[in-house]
Amino acid sequence: MDRLDDYRQLIQDILTDHGKVPYKYGDIKFETVFDTVSDRYLLMILGRENKRYHHGCLIHVDIINGKLWIQRDGTEIGVANEFVEAGVPKDKIVLGFKSPERRKDTEFAVA
Repeated sequence: MDRLDDYRQLIQDILTDHGKVPYKYGDIKFETVFDTVSDRYLLMILGRENKRYHHGCLIHVDIINGKLWIQRDGTEIGVANEFVEAGVPKDKIVLGFKSPERRKDTEFAVA
């Protein structure tokens, strides 16, 4: 298996694991969206809490030019940290939700 396939599987495993954690309040559930052709991976949140409807993206990761671009991370632990723990080098992780100027101040890839 090549690195790209490893990255795809790792992203899917991590997002699936996050989706298994039950939401504490309301009738909220998680849905995974895996587009392995375009290399876009999402963990969506949807449902009702009291009278309020929730629908949005909790985690969004793209694979662009062999790097994991974290476009949205609504977790406490940080998906980038989970990738590093799984063996992904920091120079292969881009915090896409930060501006290019701010990325230079992180320990991860700029682009």
